[in-house]
Amino acid sequence: MTALIGPIQGLGAQVCEAFTNAWSLLIFSVDSVAAVARLFSRQGFWAAFRVSLQQVHFTGLEALPFLSLLSLLIGFTVIVQSLPQLQGMGAHELIGKILVISIVRELGPIVTAMIVITRSGTAMAAEMATNRISGQVEALEAMGIDVFHYLIAPRVIGSTISLFCMVIYFDVIALVGGFLVASTQLTMPWILYSDYILESLQPLDLYISLSKSILFGFVIALVSCYHGLRAKRAPYEVPMVARSGVIQAMFFVFVSSAVISAVFYWI
Repeated sequence: MTALIGPIQGLGAQVCEAFTNAWSLLIFSVDSVAAVARLFSRQGFWAAFRVSLQQVHFTGLEALPFLSLLSLLIGFTVIVQSLPQLQGMGAHELIGKILVISIVRELGPIVTAMIVITRSGTAMAAEMATNRISGQVEALEAMGIDVFHYLIAPRVIGSTISLFCMVIYFDVIALVGGFLVASTQLTMPWILYSDYILESLQPLDLYISLSKSILFGFVIALVSCYHGLRAKRAPYEVPMVARSGVIQAMFFVFVSSAVISAVFYWI
């Protein structure tokens, strides 16, 4: 019986720590949302606006070359894997349905979110941790500058805008990649291919994809900044908080993607 006390206490401590971190993240999220809401009605708007533009440039524009190649390959791969089955059944018109379900609904938001997490999420977490460790956060607070207004809100807005646009871009390039295969293997003209896509693409598909992109962009920035600001005074904490931010952001993306898809499908 005594041997079980240690593991039970350890488990209880981990559960308590998880609830504490979840509560702290919730408070941080509420404060961040409030900062975003009042961003346009406060002094220092242009300074925050410049930070948002920098975040859009880093998160979105600089990632376009890699995103283009990846989306093209994914669209290519989806059609290559599907064509043998479709040719066997003589159901070429299902190309549009397969692409819409696999790319527009699911792969577009998830793959783009993974790129943003691993590339920009880690950078935001490391930047916030460095600011905390170097004392810049305390310096801003001492000068009366709202940290949420200047550091958090611009990055949340920039990340959300970037991921929203990146998902649309991903979907378009992936569909082009699918057309390259369809035109080669089936000699399918662009007009027929686009008709299959448009017939299969419903408003619900766009709602699912775009709602995921907005939610993912918002949460990735929140989680990354939250974990970055949890750093204390030691430089070795920078990779630790970046790792925690990446893990938690990925977990949220996969869970929320499954929940959103299930909710929309049931409706």
